[in-house]
Amino acid sequence: MQSVHVQASKLYDNQATKWSREKPSLLSDFTGRPVVYDLIREHVEGATILDVGCGEGFVSRKMTEMGAEKVVGIDVSPGMIDCAKAHPNKGMNEFFLVGDASGLKQNLIEQSSACNMMLGANFDVGAFDLSVAVFLFNYMSISSMNSTFEDVHSLLKPGGHFVFSVTHPFMVSHNTPTFGFNCDNVGSYFALRDKCLEGHIGTIDGNKLNVRLHFKTIEDYINAATSNGFEVVSFTEARVRAEDMANNLPFFADVSGYPLHIVMKVRKPASTADAVSLGSINTLNILPKKLNWPGTVTNNVENALIMWLPPAANDEIIAASLQVYDKGISVDDLDIGNDITAQYARRRARRQSMFSATKTFANDVRNRLLHETGAVIIKGLDMTALGGVDQLDKMTACSKIAYFLICEHIGTVDATARGKLFDVKSANIDATSKKADNVLFSVSDSEAGWHTDGASKDRVYDVVSLLCISPAAEGGKFRISNACDVYDELSRTLPKFLMYELKRAIPRDILENGGGKGTVGAATALSRSSALLAMRIKYNSYPIYVVEGDRMRFRYMRHWIETGHEKTFWKIPTFLRIAMDILDDHLDEACCFHQALERGDMIFANNAMLAHARDQFKNDPDAPPRHKVRAWIQVQKAAIATETAADEENKSLLRMESVSSLARVEHLTNTALQGISEHSMPVLPAW
Repeated sequence: MQSVHVQASKLYDNQATKWSREKPSLLSDFTGRPVVYDLIREHVEGATILDVGCGEGFVSRKMTEMGAEKVVGIDVSPGMIDCAKAHPNKGMNEFFLVGDASGLKQNLIEQSSACNMMLGANFDVGAFDLSVAVFLFNYMSISSMNSTFEDVHSLLKPGGHFVFSVTHPFMVSHNTPTFGFNCDNVGSYFALRDKCLEGHIGTIDGNKLNVRLHFKTIEDYINAATSNGFEVVSFTEARVRAEDMANNLPFFADVSGYPLHIVMKVRKPASTADAVSLGSINTLNILPKKLNWPGTVTNNVENALIMWLPPAANDEIIAASLQVYDKGISVDDLDIGNDITAQYARRRARRQSMFSATKTFANDVRNRLLHETGAVIIKGLDMTALGGVDQLDKMTACSKIAYFLICEHIGTVDATARGKLFDVKSANIDATSKKADNVLFSVSDSEAGWHTDGASKDRVYDVVSLLCISPAAEGGKFRISNACDVYDELSRTLPKFLMYELKRAIPRDILENGGGKGTVGAATALSRSSALLAMRIKYNSYPIYVVEGDRMRFRYMRHWIETGHEKTFWKIPTFLRIAMDILDDHLDEACCFHQALERGDMIFANNAMLAHARDQFKNDPDAPPRHKVRAWIQVQKAAIATETAADEENKSLLRMESVSSLARVEHLTNTALQGISEHSMPVLPAW
């Protein structure tokens, strides 16, 4: 016997061209789909949307028309997908895949390149803002439907919505030329569960299309949603609207007054960490989810990592930066709320919209850093508008302001250790010298090997970032490698005693706050006396890898491990040295980006997931010296704050209304269907 999915595929393959249309023609185009559009309207603009059971793309095209940024449609019928791809109104950002919705997640994994998505860890934390399934579940068993709900929940971003429509269970008792099912002698309401009913739906030009219904109770739909983690937002019974009735009475007359369809809107909760209150969160307490890279990232780095600053965001940032500069305010003294909001946009309407494009762009950057590639290279900041090389001092000051504004929209700049921004310029100090103490590689032209930023046991930075004001004349290329992928490979290949070295606490050198140019001042000299420094280093011990299930943090710089051991008069254990040799080799092999940043480029890297490195460089005496600016950014709190911004009181009211409505509908439907087995049309209750 053929599977349910094969049967559905053949049903639609045989009539695919009849379903293809440019304007509403089916009964459900006037009844169920308009309700779907109303429920998704507030979520569509700029969204990435998953259309499950997309058919020939009618709803996908409508969502593009409504403002969707990207739509990925998937359907079990190759014929319907062929029609969707061939439709003359198909948008450039609409992608259609052949696949069974009961294996939705796996199908998207296998075909991610066909829909131009670097999904990566998004399969765990969400790749889509919104998902729809218009009459998909009519063709699925209860078990398969549950699998689809599970995958949709996984693929939605926190706070994302899922809107789906199904045939109202009441309508199995209905059979007229416009809409109906063959439902003789099939039993009572609950006995119908998972039975397959053949039916038809009419079009306004007099044609009929074959449809099918695997019967489910209203309770089945509710259970599928709630058992897979969704919250019910709304429940609508779709019917013929008065205006459509007036326009075409003959077509709609035999279905007027009937509850034709159910349209439900459910929501993935915004926070997956509600047990921890936002105010109590320390970034050390948040172990992030691993970000493994698919081949589409490593094989196509430019498309995966590079983002261009949108013109509207560029205009906002440039205008604000120049305003601040003209008022004589430096980035160190800048208070965004007072110095920009009050002066650049005095009126309330302007104040709310002055950074609207920047905020949208920054949210996308933050999502990529936390949930997708873990690294972003932003290009397109107009350095000429900020003064250009001919006005180097002005360009430097203005670009710092612009960079700080972008960083603050992505997260919160951490200024506790070295100020808001740190100038990465050579001070002609060799950071690798045996005599160098408390010297950062940021003030040296030496090569900086694979590392993450921050050497303190008690503090981590979510994101490290750099702005290029002036590139080096030679060298200074930036490297990125995925420490998650390397960990997985090492776990498979290294013996346990070597993996232990990478997961046990290891002492690190102590770096003082400040300029990082050595020991300055009596207090610093005292704190770095041999005996006291050795005690501080022994306390400052933590693992290279901390891994708990699918969550991980990577903290590494071999140089600080080696100097930490030297200053405590400990010899580095042989197994640790071997383990770090192997780790460095694997990071080298996994390196997918090795380029110098150009003037105006900004790079952001997830400091818990990725290792970065920098080549040695040389400056040209006749050109501006290499000058980068670094910011450390905390983004975990910003992401959680965004996810938990929902109004709990409104959510509670919606749930109460939904439960009341669902209970009433379930009762009335069950009552109405009691007469089916006696071959009689039930008396329609007063809806």
